[in-house]
Amino acid sequence: MTATPIFISYRRDDTAGYARALYDALAARFGADRVFMDVDDIGAGQPFAEVLRQAVDGSSVLLVLIGPRWRGERAGQPARIDEAGDFVRLEVAAALAGGARVVPLLVDATPMPTAAQLPPDLQALAGRHALQLGNAHFAADVDRLVAALRGDLPAPAVSRRRIATVWLAIGAFAVGAALWTALGRRAGGPSPAVSAAAAVRPAIDGEWVAQVRYDWPNADHAERFSFAGNADSLHGSASFLGVPRGVLEGRVTADGLQFVTRTSELPGPVELVHRYRARLSGAELRFVMQTEGGSSAHGPVEFVARRGPASAAGGR
Repeated sequence: MTATPIFISYRRDDTAGYARALYDALAARFGADRVFMDVDDIGAGQPFAEVLRQAVDGSSVLLVLIGPRWRGERAGQPARIDEAGDFVRLEVAAALAGGARVVPLLVDATPMPTAAQLPPDLQALAGRHALQLGNAHFAADVDRLVAALRGDLPAPAVSRRRIATVWLAIGAFAVGAALWTALGRRAGGPSPAVSAAAAVRPAIDGEWVAQVRYDWPNADHAERFSFAGNADSLHGSASFLGVPRGVLEGRVTADGLQFVTRTSELPGPVELVHRYRARLSGAELRFVMQTEGGSSAHGPVEFVARRGPASAAGGR
């Protein structure tokens, strides 16, 4: 299999939502072909253990998402991390032994395990510098992680065909820009530079909170949103039922934003797509969210998000 520089290691019943959000954020920064996550990168019928081993061996960086159930404690039984065949243990141990950079990510301020809480082949993990990953400052935490990783990742291979395609695109853009400028001047309209300068990104970056009432009984949830980006790009996280999800297909509009998140409905699992649109009105983001897919139809959900304490205070 093709080597992927970044491997995300997590326990599904501990930090699956965070792993998905992190994968989406890193794939947007580095490219999906440079980030490995088992759900997306192991096809049906493939040998699970062998694919994981090859992926770890081909990675430069292994990110270990550590939440409150990462060790896999069980009543009356040893923790899952103490089992020789535990997949999380195998992933981390292989990365430590192979010389990859292993970065613990402490989810929602989970304490770092001590060496005494780890099996012998994982005890070196306790001495690795950890970073925080939390719902309240997800975008800022990802930015900090990306900055820490850039120096350790090999440059992506670029084929001659790719280089030629880029140069053709640049040439086409230059011709189009020149033609647009000429037409604009002839018509007395603004040049593209003036139009670009006039386009101002609305003040949507930062942390937002909302109380959302979904369209089923007794479904009031406090949700958090974290947005960042440049020009009309948008990335970050949006929680659904309190679990952060990665922002997909994000775009900033003239007066707000729009994006998509995905969740799974059991049994199945069946994928649900949540489409968000929001308009910035003063200090509020007025949202409409529509859920598609699943076993039942859902109407649009409207709610208002307001700045979280961190954004109101000017950041962390």
